[in-house]
Amino acid sequence: MSAVFPIAYFGSVRYFQDLVRFKQVLFEHSDHFPKQTFRNRMVILGSQGVQILTMPLEKPSGSKTVTKDVLVSYRQNWPLIHWRALKTSYASAPYFEHYASDIEKILFKKHRFLVDFDLEITHFFLNTYQLPIDLSLTEKYLASYPEDYRFADYENLEMKGEYHQVLFHQKQFNPAISILDLLFCEGPMGRQLII
Repeated sequence: MSAVFPIAYFGSVRYFQDLVRFKQVLFEHSDHFPKQTFRNRMVILGSQGVQILTMPLEKPSGSKTVTKDVLVSYRQNWPLIHWRALKTSYASAPYFEHYASDIEKILFKKHRFLVDFDLEITHFFLNTYQLPIDLSLTEKYLASYPEDYRFADYENLEMKGEYHQVLFHQKQFNPAISILDLLFCEGPMGRQLII
């Protein structure tokens, strides 16, 4: 069984929990790129609470730009800003040192297209957690699919299960955080929460 999903920039744990339900996943890249989306935005826990890190983009055709044509903008040094935020937030997490160099390499590799960047991130997590999913890209835009996750609100959906987060001043578990939080806090044991 296959399903269609949006691409994600270090998507949430719930996003990955939904991905692994399928042996084959299509990533939508033939749609018009939507505004304010987790395709170029990740949510982490920082010292002041929830922190949103957004990757700047260039849309050659403005609001009519198709997702596959969206470019990553490097006019500002956002990879350094994101990396510093991750280090500040997770340096004391149990598995940060183990995975830090891999994440740093991904962040600082200059991808031209957003789709390529997000696919590399997804492949990293599938390989790290040994999740056998066959990924491909849509060939054209279709209005609906039998298993369609393109419009799921992954920044507000509850995830299944909990783990020990580096919570700073927060007293409650936050389920909408990037999978990086799970990786740095639980390391390889995080796989059990995803599958």
